[in-house]
Amino acid sequence: MSLPRPILAALAALTLVPAVFPAAAPAPGAERFTFAVIGCVPYARYNDGGKAFPRLIEEVNRHAPVFTVHVGDTMAGSENATDALLLQRRDEFNTFAGPLIYTPGDNEWTDTHTAGAGGHDPLERLAKIRELYFAEERSLGKTTIPLISQRRDPAFKKFVENARWAHGGVVFATVHVVGSSNNNQPNVPGAVAEWQERDAADEAWVRAVFAEARSTNALGVAVFIQADPFAADAGQSGYKNGFERFLKVFEEEARAYAKPVLLAHADEHRFRLDYGMKFEAGAAPVANVTRLETFGDENMHGSLVVVDPASAQVFLPAPLLVPGNGLPKLLPAAPVAGRGRGARAGQP
Repeated sequence: MSLPRPILAALAALTLVPAVFPAAAPAPGAERFTFAVIGCVPYARYNDGGKAFPRLIEEVNRHAPVFTVHVGDTMAGSENATDALLLQRRDEFNTFAGPLIYTPGDNEWTDTHTAGAGGHDPLERLAKIRELYFAEERSLGKTTIPLISQRRDPAFKKFVENARWAHGGVVFATVHVVGSSNNNQPNVPGAVAEWQERDAADEAWVRAVFAEARSTNALGVAVFIQADPFAADAGQSGYKNGFERFLKVFEEEARAYAKPVLLAHADEHRFRLDYGMKFEAGAAPVANVTRLETFGDENMHGSLVVVDPASAQVFLPAPLLVPGNGLPKLLPAAPVAGRGRGARAGQP
């Protein structure tokens, strides 16, 4: 696949971004490794007759990451989230050569009450997702790894989808945070009560994840969610509806942790990086937090993240472009050190 000159320049520039916080000494014996992030795939209208997602899986397998995380939205919001489609996605996840860890998106359950998505009861769809994907504390994929889930906490035992694991001195975790205002939707029966309960569980889980990182003297923390929760991305001030509690807790824990933190998500379907993330529009950036948004929708590609214990940044993300799938329509240029937002291609 031949890449246009502006895209090549943007990819090259990503490797030149300096770290904005001091390096920590790597743990003895710590080694570099790579993991993959994908999300908002596959959407039927861009799946090339069922060929594009297999090409993405094949390309991920070729790079042999230690694991892959799918950050939700396994179908478009206009697709019917039937049991058959959920099972099909699970079968596809099991074709990844390495471990595949999944966190749900809004298209799988939150938005399924609409006529275009089948007119389902979202809470019933959520229960089915938990049954089909999270029956065991184990990843999907041909090779699996054990996970620790929030079901071990009696106060939040229903939240089997919130999971954590460790590799190479880094603590990784999924947190169930989804689009459509994180399900804080008063017009949908039962939605607000569900959001309130899960929002409390997510707070407890984020705190437990950072507590684990501190207790093990981890090199860094990486957290995976589906939604883009940031108000500034939507041109809003303050906090987006449904995400304030999560963002405040995450910011508090990340600041106290003071080592490199990666927050990875999907939702806007483009690749984007922020070094030093602003959790509230107009606020000061949190220097040790890197935000990665991965491709999705018509941009049927992914991201690779190198974990380098010798780097001050620790987490070094880059695009993963899939030969045979259409070139991404939006690819940001390199973020400028010290800015809260990464510049996009063609912008100063």
